[in-house]
Amino acid sequence: MKIKATLIVFILFLISTKSFSYLPDKEIFNLTPRLSFYSYEKNGELLLQIPETMSGRAFSVKLTSSDGMSLEWQGKAVNGIARIPVSFDKISATTRMDAMITPASENFSELNRKYTASCTLVRLEPKTNEVKTDRLTGGIIVNRRQFFPFGFYCYSPVNPALPEEEAVKGFNMISPYQKITPESLPERKAYMDRCAQLGMKVHYNLLSVSGGGGVGSKIEGLSDTRKRELLIAEIKTFMDHPALLAWYIADEPTGNNVSQEALEEIYNVVKSIDPWHPVSIVFMAPFLSSRKFSNAVDIVMADPYPVPDLNISMVGDVAGKLSKEFQKEKPVWMVPQAFGGGELWEREPSLQEIRSMTYQSIINGATGIQYFVRQGPNAFPKSVPAWNECGRMAVEIAELTPWLLSDEPANIAESFSRNIVATSRFHNGQLLILTANKANEPVTTTIRINGLSTTRARVVFENRIVTITNGILTDPLPAFGTQAYLIDIKIPDENNRKWSGNQVKDPGFEDITSAGVPSNCYVKPGIDKGATYFTDTREHLEGNHSIRIITPEDSCGVSLKFFPVIVEAGKSYIISLWSKREDEQKFSGINNLIRPGTKIISDNSQIVEISLGNFGKATFIPEADWKQYFTTFAIPDDTTKRFKTNIILDMPGKGVAWFDMLQMIEDPLK
Repeated sequence: MKIKATLIVFILFLISTKSFSYLPDKEIFNLTPRLSFYSYEKNGELLLQIPETMSGRAFSVKLTSSDGMSLEWQGKAVNGIARIPVSFDKISATTRMDAMITPASENFSELNRKYTASCTLVRLEPKTNEVKTDRLTGGIIVNRRQFFPFGFYCYSPVNPALPEEEAVKGFNMISPYQKITPESLPERKAYMDRCAQLGMKVHYNLLSVSGGGGVGSKIEGLSDTRKRELLIAEIKTFMDHPALLAWYIADEPTGNNVSQEALEEIYNVVKSIDPWHPVSIVFMAPFLSSRKFSNAVDIVMADPYPVPDLNISMVGDVAGKLSKEFQKEKPVWMVPQAFGGGELWEREPSLQEIRSMTYQSIINGATGIQYFVRQGPNAFPKSVPAWNECGRMAVEIAELTPWLLSDEPANIAESFSRNIVATSRFHNGQLLILTANKANEPVTTTIRINGLSTTRARVVFENRIVTITNGILTDPLPAFGTQAYLIDIKIPDENNRKWSGNQVKDPGFEDITSAGVPSNCYVKPGIDKGATYFTDTREHLEGNHSIRIITPEDSCGVSLKFFPVIVEAGKSYIISLWSKREDEQKFSGINNLIRPGTKIISDNSQIVEISLGNFGKATFIPEADWKQYFTTFAIPDDTTKRFKTNIILDMPGKGVAWFDMLQMIEDPLK
């Protein structure tokens, strides 16, 4: 889209989402859209923040838009927020929303007293690579589903093997320091293309032509005019790329004497060209100085590096203060320390310290993690076990993402120990309790969970059970240790998709003895080392999990060979599998990195194959929504009477797809 065409949209985008009536601060109502913008959605939400002085009261709200739409809402706020649904049937473009708010009167003097608030609801044309921020959860939405970025900084030129090495560990984002020059454009295109193949996202670094700061980002001898030309050209080059996550425009501006006015100007340039992606800035101490840059940033980041001279609880404290400062406004991401041994830092953090800092950040409200810094295999961090621990946490946080980004009210969890921080989240009928030990000594954690009596909790990453007695959870935590507990609150609906007589072990892939990977299968690696097969809690037909397979290039993916089933000669067997594909991550036409010079075939060829031993193969192409696929295999009469064989799942067609409820029964009609 041309700059001139998007400029009109962006002028509306810049209109403040906060407009209040002239009332004392204690009586201010704040109205804002839940999402930073809406595109494909048929419905949305407005968030009305209620003054603390009116907590617990009922309200009636009349909403009108600048294009003539009106609606009314009545109810109470939950945790200080009233969620007002809005249908887009009569809203086709960006519009101003005005609210007239009438609290339920508690005395005669308040009778019919009214308050006002307004905001701008932004609507944009849908894009397959668009990224929205969610003001209610503090998360982001990527490819039309929740996304918890968990990645790292790295250096340029990006080692061609780096993305695939880290993707298979569970990392889903990288952010290379780089100089934006025409000569190095092929390098940037290469790593962007590879990340798109692997399903990784790129937090794109514009520092050398935007806000300055950052490792190796300074370009000597460039005029401001030339920097601006390079900035605009870079945005236009990559704004539609499927790997793009966000634009990173400044690194520690207060430490690099970059003014808020300068960054606001850069922000406006970026958003006038590409309003579909958020803009981020990393801040250093004093971290709350980030508030004065609020008109230049969509995602607030902070990089406290306490090891070895400061207490690592500093990281969680910073995350908590920023999350409180920007709650219901902007996501907060943290940059945990993964380096040391020079400059001001005598050593690296231990793997235990890295774990505690990461979980403290998340418990205190961070919704993104970007370690500083990764240079493999053992440069930054030098400790291979420490970096392996970061990868271990990547799959843990992926497992917990629907809870961490949930918008459902949760039972409050309170820690009885000053060294234990805890939080609670609710999703899909289950309560998550997350804890972290801030101390370098073992602690017996005691957590009070409001609203619970005696029940059991599953220790998510240790494959064990603990008892909760009268709402009290007690469990040991090692020095700087962390733990996640899952408690069934609501009994799930009966699943009528399960077949009687199904031979497949763990058909819904719910056994997560090892986080992130299916248990009851062997895996044959493909030619492409970046091909992955993770369990995914964001997409599933039943239970909490599916298997997500990413085949970066045709015929280069993994093969899953499931736990043996028993068959008999002369009988037939029905195999059923549910599947859906990713339609938002289309990427074709680039040079094949495994077979240089060839082209990737059409996205329409995302073929999936199911085999039963050597007794045949069936193929199908997943669709955009969950669909059940059936096939039948006949076992010849002239073979062993009764024996074991395996169901095999392959996805030779490049792309992303999810699979759930694998079942096999004897054909009752044969």
